[in-house]
Amino acid sequence: MITHPYSGARVAFATMHGKEQLARESFRDILGAEVFAVPDLDTDQFGAFSGEIARILSPRAAAIAKARLGMQLAGTPYGLASEGSFNAGLGFVVEHHEVLIFIDETLGLEVVEGNVAASGLPPGRTIASTDDGLRYAKSVGFPEQGVLLRAGKSGEHVRKDVRRMDALAEVLDELLSTEGGPVTIAPDYRSHRCPSRAQVIAELATTMARRLATPCPVCQTPGFGRVDVERGLGCADCGQPTGVIAADIDGCGACSHTVRIPRMEQRASPQWCDFCNP
Repeated sequence: MITHPYSGARVAFATMHGKEQLARESFRDILGAEVFAVPDLDTDQFGAFSGEIARILSPRAAAIAKARLGMQLAGTPYGLASEGSFNAGLGFVVEHHEVLIFIDETLGLEVVEGNVAASGLPPGRTIASTDDGLRYAKSVGFPEQGVLLRAGKSGEHVRKDVRRMDALAEVLDELLSTEGGPVTIAPDYRSHRCPSRAQVIAELATTMARRLATPCPVCQTPGFGRVDVERGLGCADCGQPTGVIAADIDGCGACSHTVRIPRMEQRASPQWCDFCNP
């Protein structure tokens, strides 16, 4: 039986919303490590999806800050944290960015895995009636997928954690009749109320566990994996470099060893070429 460097390690996941459950199985099965939640840790201090507390750090910096606080409170040198962001700047498409951080204080490692993909959830919208709100909630998969309600002239009144359709109808009636301003409804992106985000975090945790089980071929430090990408794949028509990724760069968090791994695509479509399609 192979023993990994993190066999028997206790890894603190800085979360209020059950994310430790999303990493527990993969870390146990792949590494033999125990992932646990840090009790009484308020991760909302680093920013909340509801907007009640603004996030002033970048997603990566916020995840690192959460992980380190969790490690400090739990008294363990190993920490995990994730941070997600959802951008509706592409019209009807919401882009989901998720970053997962693992910190090993004993080796001075900060290992990062991330994912960027289109979310299957629609952007939030302003509603004019309770029926509008209920239709939206059904369309996103409520009650399994949570919703977030904002009311008031500046959206200062926030309601979340409604878990039944009848209760949602009552809240909508109340907000529409008493707040005297627009009411908006949007997906609740907190991991325990957003199954699609929870799935992404679980997949990143599996990727992270596999990476931590991979030693550097030079110095044997765990966590060898992708640290960068190389752009410049040649255009299929003219051969000029494009912005398309040509190769992944795997590297070590402790020494300078890197490996260039070409992508399977040999040529980029001319649609991405600044020379053929300026």
